[in-house]
Amino acid sequence: MTLYNLYVFNSKGECICYKEWKRENKREITQEGEYKLIYGLILSLRSFAQRISTKDGQQYIKYFNTSGYKMNYMETATGLKFVLNSDPDAIGIPELLRTIYSIFVETVVKNPLVTTETTIESQLFHSRLDNAIKSHHSFV
Repeated sequence: MTLYNLYVFNSKGECICYKEWKRENKREITQEGEYKLIYGLILSLRSFAQRISTKDGQQYIKYFNTSGYKMNYMETATGLKFVLNSDPDAIGIPELLRTIYSIFVETVVKNPLVTTETTIESQLFHSRLDNAIKSHHSFV
């Protein structure tokens, strides 16, 4: 089991953070193209879930599973979107996403010098994020 990479999108759909740990395949498109592809996939999955639902109210996507990876997803009330790609058998990922969000709130949202309008350059955020990922039991 392992954790591959993380995308954080702001409410405008801009990737404000990308981190990679154990990505096995090289990207075949530009980084910006990959961000758009991932964001488009999220929007498509949300739209699909909403359209086929038999229940009223907002439908939530928690993950997208393939034989090679699992795309774990969390969206906040403010429109931030966190996407963590992992091994399909990785466990404890929803809790890890909540931990990442807590780190984000403490080091980005509560810091008046950091904005979510551009790429996050906060060294404190990146170091705490790395510590959380590397200490998680699914990071092998």
